Amino acid sequence: MRHMFGVLGPVLVRLGDGGYARLSGRQRAVFATLAFHAGAVVSRDRLEAAVWDDPPPSAVANLQTYIAQLRRIPPVAERLLTVGSGYQLRAGADEVDLLAFREHVRRAQDEDDPAARARWLEQAIGLWRGRPAEDAPLGSTMTAALTELEEQLAEARHSRAQARLALGLRVEVITEMRAVVSEHPMRERAWELLIEALSQAGRRAEALATYRQARAVLVAELGIEPGPALRALHAAVLSDDVERPRPRRPICQLPAEIADFVGREDELDRIAALCGTGGHAPAVVVLTGSPGVGKSTLAVTAAHRQRDDFPDGQLYLQLGGATPRDPAALLAELLRALHAPSIPDSAEERATLYRSTVADRSMLIVLDDAADERQVIPLLPGTPRCAVLVTSRGLLPALPGARVVRLAVPSPGEAMALLERIAGRDRVRAEPAAAVEIVSSCGALPLAVRVAGARLAARPAWPLANLADRLASARTLDELALGGQDVRTHFALSYEALAADARRAFRMLGLSGLRCTAEWAVAALMDRPDQEAEQALETLTLAGLVATDDSGRYRVHDLLLAYARERAHADDHPARRAVALDRFTRECLRRLRDAAQDHPPAMIPPDSWTPTGPADGDWLHAERETLMTAITLAEPSVAAGLGHHLAPFLAVSGFADEAVAVLTSLLTRAPGQARRTGLLLADISLERRRPAEARRIAQEIIADPGSPHLALYAMNALAASHLIQGELDSARPLLDRAVAGFEALGDTNGLVNALTTTAGVHISAGEHRQCVAVSHRGLAVATTRGLGDYAVRLHRGLGISLYAMGQVEEAIRHYEDSIARSRELGWGPGVQITMRRLGEAYAALGRHDEAAAMLEHCRDLFTMTGDTYGQALTAYTLGDLRLAQNRVEEAREHFMRCHRLSGDAGLRARALQRAEECLADR
Repeated sequence: MRHMFGVLGPVLVRLGDGGYARLSGRQRAVFATLAFHAGAVVSRDRLEAAVWDDPPPSAVANLQTYIAQLRRIPPVAERLLTVGSGYQLRAGADEVDLLAFREHVRRAQDEDDPAARARWLEQAIGLWRGRPAEDAPLGSTMTAALTELEEQLAEARHSRAQARLALGLRVEVITEMRAVVSEHPMRERAWELLIEALSQAGRRAEALATYRQARAVLVAELGIEPGPALRALHAAVLSDDVERPRPRRPICQLPAEIADFVGREDELDRIAALCGTGGHAPAVVVLTGSPGVGKSTLAVTAAHRQRDDFPDGQLYLQLGGATPRDPAALLAELLRALHAPSIPDSAEERATLYRSTVADRSMLIVLDDAADERQVIPLLPGTPRCAVLVTSRGLLPALPGARVVRLAVPSPGEAMALLERIAGRDRVRAEPAAAVEIVSSCGALPLAVRVAGARLAARPAWPLANLADRLASARTLDELALGGQDVRTHFALSYEALAADARRAFRMLGLSGLRCTAEWAVAALMDRPDQEAEQALETLTLAGLVATDDSGRYRVHDLLLAYARERAHADDHPARRAVALDRFTRECLRRLRDAAQDHPPAMIPPDSWTPTGPADGDWLHAERETLMTAITLAEPSVAAGLGHHLAPFLAVSGFADEAVAVLTSLLTRAPGQARRTGLLLADISLERRRPAEARRIAQEIIADPGSPHLALYAMNALAASHLIQGELDSARPLLDRAVAGFEALGDTNGLVNALTTTAGVHISAGEHRQCVAVSHRGLAVATTRGLGDYAVRLHRGLGISLYAMGQVEEAIRHYEDSIARSRELGWGPGVQITMRRLGEAYAALGRHDEAAAMLEHCRDLFTMTGDTYGQALTAYTLGDLRLAQNRVEEAREHFMRCHRLSGDAGLRARALQRAEECLADR
């Protein structure tokens, strides 16, 4: 532990960020004196004497200044108190290294076991970093206290040496005591320990020579003979009567440490911290994770690294995992390892004897591949000097006092390092692309990477690219087997141990290919209630075959998913698989329709459907990948329904490319829905300002007389493409026909779309009174949340026309309504588009600062979304604003930015002309 306050060496005050406070010499002296007496009140006179041998006249004032300066240091401030005419540093043994030193020494004195005593003293001595307060200019009155502290350290070293002798660690004692007597030749206790260690080690002649050396030093320096204890020891050595304790041989059953182990340093540190003894109960740590993630390897590595912390040994048991071993047999194995004189018949008696045998020992017990809590509980020791490290594919939530370390797959870098260790660094680095493919195909799962590396090591001439190609095939698991290492067999052990419902849930995950899902999807695949599906998924979680993330969703590793797919095709009849997928995809469609009812409707004739639940935009975001997967699994008509309802949500949520990919795939997968699908593609093209694509699709649909209703939507799309290209006269008749047709059919969706496009034509033509009338007509229709995006556009159109008619205040009100509605919806680009217009209106009223702030924020939003056309328009408006403020050079920079960004030839030309006008005005 790094203590907050240190005086056993240079004076240190550790800050919250891990650094240290910078203290002057006198500040260190004051703080060291307070730390030496932590918890007690130190008077001003005592502080003054500790800091100065000859105090200056300003000593009291100086002390007050040093105290005030120390209180500005955060860790000190709350602990440094004024009590009467003195000061008190309130801190405990966990904060001041001196107090911790004394506490460790006290605990060592309470221990009968030499190993425990040596361990406490080791920790105590390890706190020293030099001489006490060695960088603090303390007065001579502190000399006695400092000397006493150094004597306490010397005594601790002597006691540790005595404990080490009891443990048979003679070489360590000889080495340490030789250094001590060389530096402090007057310490008879150190000479005694050195002579005793030499004698116990069988080096009798050296022991006698060392005694002669000690006597010569004492006589020459002090003029005295050695004391009675040293003389008695000399006599015992002469008579060869020095007691030699039998060294206790610790048990170590650990398997060999893995030579090619890499990474996992954070996990190792956490395991070491959790296995630390000193509490009131034995530490129990459970390592859990999916099959093949490296639990056993990590446990063995961690146990080897902690051997010094458990001097009485390390026990290791293989518990059998999916084929669990009987606790009674396991207890018998433990008792034999502990050399028990006899083994009782019953499991209860064996457990009692086991706990008694390890009660006074410091041992680490590794229980590998536990099946459940019932198997582990009888194997737990009863005293706090032992620790237990359990590996299990499940969490073992009912294991008393257990701390869980969840083991995820390592990072790609760690997985690559493992591959290099096994297959050879130079070889792997010679084909970096293939190596990355291998690690990716293995999903960074350590077992899989080990098998892949072993296959490469077994064939030194085999290019990595060959294995990468094999692993990329549909038979990945076939390639991940070599000798006794087989990923598929490893997975099968967990799968075969499952109950029937859990096995079916696992197969259904593989059948659907859902890497991340919720229980409702598995319930649909299994044709079970949600609660039963959740129970099956919990069983899979306890078996380590799935994992839960922070959102509570279930995730499956890619290789486990491949194994689940194999099991589905092997264990379920094709007809049953088809029914399960159909049931799942239809449930996806039902839920999608409900969830998306508040989002923009598809720009195709609406289907007849009655909502069965509330809208839920959060659900749409959470299940986006599941719905995309469902489209690939569904039969054509269901796939089309899914795609047509999902595409508008994707388009307004920043996933337009995904929407286009989904719709494009439907053109071939569901040819009977190609015209409806094409209309949705046309709508996205219009949003992206690609009118030529939309025009081509719309014209093909209009030319087909098979669906008059569909043709009305195509007319509206064609009119919108004419509007974008400025061909207003071509747009008008199409819109008139579309509006009339939608009204006759009672199609609100199509009608409000056509009215919104019509308003756009009036704005472009400068027919602002007509725009106001059409916009109000559209707002009267767009009353549902699903049509909210049209209300956003219509309010914006009203603002544009009212602004052009000189009704700026009224325009601002509509702009603000448009922004408010857009924010309420939470989707669509309505906010930044309208903000540009609002900034323009503020500028017209002379509210230049508000206008500038609004436009700059608008520009940032367009930049974040990658909308270069919006950036260009905003730059143009900013140019107008700066020109109105007579900031000509800034205006010119904005116009030139518009010119650079815009893909619209007309806008580019206008921006360049305005920039040239700015040059003329300078």
